[in-house]
Amino acid sequence: MSSYLKSIPLIGGLFDDAMDIAKKAVTDKDKQIKLIGSLERLKQGVDKELYVLELQTQTIPWVDALHKMGRQIANIVTIIVVGALLLLGKEITPTVALILGGGNVAYQVIKGAGK
Repeated sequence: MSSYLKSIPLIGGLFDDAMDIAKKAVTDKDKQIKLIGSLERLKQGVDKELYVLELQTQTIPWVDALHKMGRQIANIVTIIVVGALLLLGKEITPTVALILGGGNVAYQVIKGAGK
């Protein structure tokens, strides 16, 4: 299971940083293992709480569906606009192509890779 803490870089990073510090600063292996184990259990507990909160989050079905269809909608709109421009005899210059593709690129940058 993927960690929900990865979506919160600051907090997820704190656990990783604390574990790195423990590995470097604590020379007694038994104490080091105990400390790292405690940090790992704490991290898993926080991750579990985040998962439960996500499950309890109320969503608006049409907004959720629109979000899931974002890339497809951006692509369909681009295809329709290109088709309309071609039917109207308008030239698709590099600037127009950049504008037409900009929305899809921006969405992919903001949303990230699909899963």
